[in-house]
Formats: sequence, C-alpha cells, structure tokens
Amino acid sequence: MSMIPNAPQITITSVSIPVADGQRLAGTLFEPQQGNGVSVQVNAATGVARRYYESFAAYLGSRGFTVLTFDYRGIGGSPRSPAAPPPRMLDWGRRDIPAAADFLASRLPGARRTMVCHSFGGQMLGLLPQAGEIAAVLAIASQHGYWRNWSRAHQLRLFLSWYVAFPLVVTLIDRIPGWWLGGQPLPGGVARDWRRWCCSPHYLVGDDGRPLRPYNHALRADMRLISFADDLDFGPKKGVDALVDYYPNAFIERLHVAPRDWGLQRIGHFGFFKRDMPVKHWAAQADWLERAAQARSQQAVPQQQDRAAIRPLQPVR
Repeated sequence: MSMIPNAPQITITSVSIPVADGQRLAGTLFEPQQGNGVSVQVNAATGVARRYYESFAAYLGSRGFTVLTFDYRGIGGSPRSPAAPPPRMLDWGRRDIPAAADFLASRLPGARRTMVCHSFGGQMLGLLPQAGEIAAVLAIASQHGYWRNWSRAHQLRLFLSWYVAFPLVVTLIDRIPGWWLGGQPLPGGVARDWRRWCCSPHYLVGDDGRPLRPYNHALRADMRLISFADDLDFGPKKGVDALVDYYPNAFIERLHVAPRDWGLQRIGHFGFFKRDMPVKHWAAQADWLERAAQARSQQAVPQQQDRAAIRPLQPVR
C-alpha cells in the first residue's frame, strides 16, 4: 500500500469460518511477521462486504495487529449454506460475529481481544457470549437505529422507508436491492429484522418485540465511539449518543468529528475506512486500540461506570 511507507511484511490469507448451524463465512486474515499480541475482529456495517475494510486491516497488520475481516451470511463471499436456515440479521449478531470471534481466538490464543465495529457491527456486542473477554472496541459510526434518533428533516423519509417502501419491496421480491443502500443486496430475512428494529424504541428486539441484549452488561471493555458531523443519513450524532446506554459497564469515550477537524472536505458514514483517509488518523486510532487493549488486560474492571464520567475527546488534527 503506497500510503504506508516502510510497512512490515504481512501475510494475507483467505479463510473459511464455521458456524454452529452449518453456515460457513468467508474471511480474510491479516497476520504480521512481528505481532503485538493484540487481535482485531472487524465487524462490518449492514450490507458491506469485507473487501471494503481491506486497506484499514492491512494498515493494522503493518502495525503488528492480527486482523480478521469476514462477510456475514448472505453477503459478499458468504452465500447461504444449504444446511443453514435463510439469513437473518439477528443471526449476523447471534451466530456470525461470535463464530468469527471463536475462529480468531483459535488462531491467536492468548491474544488481547479487540474489535473494530462499523455501524451495525457495534450494535450487536450484547449478543456475544464472549462480550466479557473483549478488551477494547473502536466503534466507527455505530448508532442506535431507532428512526426517531434522526433529525426531523430525515424522519419523514425514514417513516416512508420503514413503514411503506421496505415492507412493499420485501414482500414483492424478498430482498432489498444493493443499489438502494449502496452496498450488497440484503436477503429478505435480514431486511425484515432490520425494519423491525428501526421501528422499535428498543432497537434490538426479538420476534416478540422484547429487548434482546443478553450480554450487554458483560461488556467491560474500553470503548471509543466516533461519529462524524456530515454523517446525517446513516449515523447522526444523536443516534450514536443513544448507543452509549446499551453498554453500561463499558468505559466509553465519545469523539464527534467535523471533517474540517481532520483537514478533510467530507468523511460521512464510509469515509474513515477508505484508502485515501490520511494515515495519521488511522494511526491515532491504532495507537488508542493498542493502549486500551494493554491497559484493560492489566487491571480489574468495576461493575458499573457512572454515565456522567463519559469523557468527550478532542479531535486529532
């Protein structure tokens, strides 16, 4: 990668990740020659294939992290396995993310375990039986998806999407076309779960409408939530702020960045992971991830964090 001068050699390997229900997930493993003892699992956004995160994953690999990217079932290189049920969004969080965590732990036992989460990927941590084993989480534009967390200007469009357009399209063709959201096509079961969640004030709910967060209190990681001022369509500040209370025992830092803070014209929902992101901003987050992983593995974690103690961060310029 031309943007990473004198990067150490890393090995990039395609892997197949088994899931308990018979599904297999396509993944890519980035392994440095000289590791720093920290593993990173990259949990993707809704409908975004793992290749989108390759440049950032390779950068982390050049810094000594062992990194796993993967495609959720029904997305990218992970088509539905014949033995598995039709893909659901709930299964992305309940089965796929935990399976990737087990796979990475088996490849790098004893590592300090961290996650980089984009959007949807940061909403599902309360479904992970391994939540208490995560040392640090970097969440990029991860939000509470209830539609009223958006501005009034966006709420009419979202109301029409969730209550009219989505149900109609999914009923007719059992999927959401990729062009609609700018990513991969969404299977019908994924779209139905997503719609139900975004229409609920609790967001992540079961089929009966009850909140579904069995392991949220188990997450006691250092967690950095970053939002962007020009991410109005997918990750508005209010929505990202609302995710804070999902993880009451995590040590949360909040950073809200205007593009000008980073010397950029725009960042939006997807810009952080693009290969033209100035490397100093990747470096700042990699530094934090390594420090947080090391610190969390060396100290006991209190049972509860005072929400008033959440520390806003100054932008890296």
